[in-house]
Amino acid sequence: MKVFISADIEGIAGVMRPEQCSPGNVEYETARGLMEQEVNAAIAGAFEGGATQVVVADSHAMMQNLRAANIDSRARLVQGKPRGLSMLEGLEQGGYDGLMFVGFHSAAGEFGVLAHTINGRAFYRIKINGSVMGETDLYAALGAELDVPLWMVTGDDQLEKWVMRHYPAADYVCVKRAISANAAESISPEFARDKIRQQAAKSVKNAGKGVERRFGCPYRLELMVAKPVLADLFCMIPGVERIDAITVGYSSPQIAAIISLLGTFSYLATTQK
Repeated sequence: MKVFISADIEGIAGVMRPEQCSPGNVEYETARGLMEQEVNAAIAGAFEGGATQVVVADSHAMMQNLRAANIDSRARLVQGKPRGLSMLEGLEQGGYDGLMFVGFHSAAGEFGVLAHTINGRAFYRIKINGSVMGETDLYAALGAELDVPLWMVTGDDQLEKWVMRHYPAADYVCVKRAISANAAESISPEFARDKIRQQAAKSVKNAGKGVERRFGCPYRLELMVAKPVLADLFCMIPGVERIDAITVGYSSPQIAAIISLLGTFSYLATTQK
């Protein structure tokens, strides 16, 4: 049984401030250590539950947060960018039975600790077929496109409500209560790791084969950007349409193409100060 884990940092217990998510300071070094520990807990639980192979995609920022020497040696590690499927790069290799999202967070424009979608400085809100999309939604949809079900998600209590509403078949581990965008009440890292390990094991043991599909193709993307110049820039890409001063649109029969486009938008956004 093959399990694919995508790991982010904002939904990790003990992480609630932007500086904890940005390399180059002591707070980040502490946070990445907490991230590594929760990822290892998920890996351990997956193997306890019967997994024969686990692949982890390092999925925060430049996607090189997890130090290979600190990660369970039984797992394989996907790192670095750019990569076409971003937070699920490697899933397209096929043969995976289920997905786990560790350290995830609420969507841009929604309440939750460090809420954003892909690029918090550039993207204000993302919709697919009229529905607000967070990273959980985008990558659950990509998993569904590749016939891989979402088994488990970890993060704060606001994302828990979202997941329970939209993905009722998925298990959830809540590691903190959102107080504001930059404040939280976290359980202890040790308790968080124990909960994640236990739930990961149960999720694999009780693995369902059914894939939840919230959307049918074609997929219609609507992206609200932080400032008009970004919409100007994004519309230079063939197929991208201008909806209004700060909103662009794009249609595709595949969610993978939209995810790749959003990654390109995010890169282009870094050229604008």
